[in-house]
Amino acid sequence: RVGLLCKEMYDLDPARILQETSSENIFVWLKTLENVDADANRSKKNYRNVATNGLIRSIEVADANTALALHSVGHATYCRAPPKVEQNLVASLLRGTGMGCGQYDPSGESNISLGRGEVETFISTSGHVTDWHYDFQENFTIQLSGTKRWSFMQGTIVDPLRGCTPHYAAPEAVESQLKAAYLFDRKFVFGKPNPPVTARGEGQSILVKPGDVLYFPAGMWHKVEVIEPGVSINISLMATNYACAISQAIYHFLYKDPRFRQPIINSSTDNAIEHLQKLMTDLPCIMQQLSGRNGEGAQYILPPALQFPPNFEMMEEEEEEADFSTNEGSIPDDEGSRNSGGGDEVVEHRRDNEESDVEHEADDHASSGSRQSLETTADEEYDILDPAAFVDYPSEWNFSLEMGSRYALYKNPLSALHGLDEITSFYGKSKNDEQKGVFVLNNNWGGNEAHESAIRVVFRDNKGSKGMVNRLWKLERENSSDLEPLDICQVTEDNHYLISFLVYHGYMQVKKA
Repeated sequence: RVGLLCKEMYDLDPARILQETSSENIFVWLKTLENVDADANRSKKNYRNVATNGLIRSIEVADANTALALHSVGHATYCRAPPKVEQNLVASLLRGTGMGCGQYDPSGESNISLGRGEVETFISTSGHVTDWHYDFQENFTIQLSGTKRWSFMQGTIVDPLRGCTPHYAAPEAVESQLKAAYLFDRKFVFGKPNPPVTARGEGQSILVKPGDVLYFPAGMWHKVEVIEPGVSINISLMATNYACAISQAIYHFLYKDPRFRQPIINSSTDNAIEHLQKLMTDLPCIMQQLSGRNGEGAQYILPPALQFPPNFEMMEEEEEEADFSTNEGSIPDDEGSRNSGGGDEVVEHRRDNEESDVEHEADDHASSGSRQSLETTADEEYDILDPAAFVDYPSEWNFSLEMGSRYALYKNPLSALHGLDEITSFYGKSKNDEQKGVFVLNNNWGGNEAHESAIRVVFRDNKGSKGMVNRLWKLERENSSDLEPLDICQVTEDNHYLISFLVYHGYMQVKKA
């Protein structure tokens, strides 16, 4: 597999790597010429790889030829790996580790994807040293050529919010890194690892050779020395943390209350402290509503559609498709089928190994502002899903409905339905009958500045369900309580697929009535 990876990396040709990078700029780590005897040692090119006091200084170069010229005289470079390499590796490792529930947006357009990552290519030069520091990402390094010595010391901060980079000449970063560290450890001191203040135990060193894969977690102090020049890639993985997920949901919930939407005003007639104290007194009650009567709140924040890795298209830089399934380094989806078990008494849902339309969120056509062709159908324009034909349920999702039983439907307070014609009719884009019975489901959008939905799916309420979604949509507008069931219905052959679809995408949860 390393051989295949080298081939994808243009057979490790520095010129091609720099020319084909997806980075806007290439980073060049500058060497400085120090303590060189002009008469005796100039021919030996006794360069040091670091600037004065051992601090790395870098420049950003937009032109690949300039970067290559600097590399050829001994300056190390790094840049983003080709898109196909990055997307395959990041997707595979997010799925394999479960970070961010395996969620990943290869287009990079989503600002709230639970899982994120990038792959950087390091083209090292003789004698280069990257001194002690730690990162906030989980890292996997693959050595493709050359040899490096890695030294490690255990850090004192688990899951840091920011890295600590005393190896880098960036004094402007010190305060923000210290503030992040102080949230965990008020005794933290910016600088190299210093047991027992900022590190624990004794350090260890290993040699990393071609074909080796090295994992080092966030917060692990490390130092890297080039023994033999070569090429390596580093996969950095990030995931939304629990504090962020909960706080975003709280934001969404609080914005529903007009008292919390009021701007802060402190004047002779408005006392900001008194108003704030009243609001804080109400927070326990509000948190109880978000948590749900029986602890459903966690499922509200992470519906099934976000708990498991989605199927998605790998995107090239020009939005071309790449064949993810043929990449040997990828982790394949579990195959399954949407089936009816138990003699048609219980309906269960599994996923076929097909492309998912859910995570594309219809490319947000409704809000893009672009003028769509009048010749397209509503289904083509908005990527409308049919719940009866939806088979992208993951095999790990153990959900079933008992045919003929009655279920209470509890709406997720972080979700909402819109009729598609609500969105399109004002500007004359409504297609009448084509958009009749088409709905947009949005989930958990209030906690980010762009109001980007954690889940957005456009679907059609087919005639077989007898207008079930339309009824829920109307009840949603009339029902003011998030603790009481929105509706009670009997599971039938006509509606079981729709109930499963709405539960999976986070609109509601169900309990036997």
